[in-house]
Amino acid sequence: MVAYKKNIGALIGLASLVSLGACATQTPPAGLNVPQATAVAETYRAEFAVDERDNGLTWAQQSVLASVAAEYKARGHGPLVISYPQGAANEDAAIGAIAEARSFFYEQGIDWRVITGGAYDARGQRHGELIFSFTRYAAQAPRECNGSWDNMAMEFDNQHHSNFGCAMAVNLAAMVADPRDLVAPRDMEPGDTGRRQTVIDGYRAGESTASERSDYESGAVSRVASGN
Repeated sequence: MVAYKKNIGALIGLASLVSLGACATQTPPAGLNVPQATAVAETYRAEFAVDERDNGLTWAQQSVLASVAAEYKARGHGPLVISYPQGAANEDAAIGAIAEARSFFYEQGIDWRVITGGAYDARGQRHGELIFSFTRYAAQAPRECNGSWDNMAMEFDNQHHSNFGCAMAVNLAAMVADPRDLVAPRDMEPGDTGRRQTVIDGYRAGESTASERSDYESGAVSRVASGN
């Protein structure tokens, strides 16, 4: 009986060595390329005509500007260009509306320095349009991801399936807030110089620069009094 157990143990050990050797000699998939979501630059454009008889921007025009400002703050990059119709009958009215549009954008939180202007040839037109444009990015799902799927219950060779990584890439392309994040990381925002100066002043005065905590943030274990 003892010899039988020893033989069984030896066979199990030999089988383990064979299986480990098979795993060690298994050739990994060559050049496993996981699909990635990408982004391409495109031009956002909005426009409206300015009537020389209007006294300032209309409510409808302000609504268009609000949409432009919201889209620029969310996904806009580079300059926000305002182009006026040079040579059109309403050229002067359009130029006057540019000043109002710049003020409107500033009130919406857009820096003056990113707003630029230009002109386009509109000779012969009566009501040339003001054009607002900037660059934004559009996310794209991987082209190699198709609708066909392997039978993943029959993967005897332990290899990846044909659409490996497609679900994650497609979901990322659909959910990313600013597709430019797929191209390059965002620039760092300016530091809080006021807070930095406060810490430096405290350090120079020999005070603690650590944030003060209240009794509720002490992290101490609660002590519950128990009566006898």
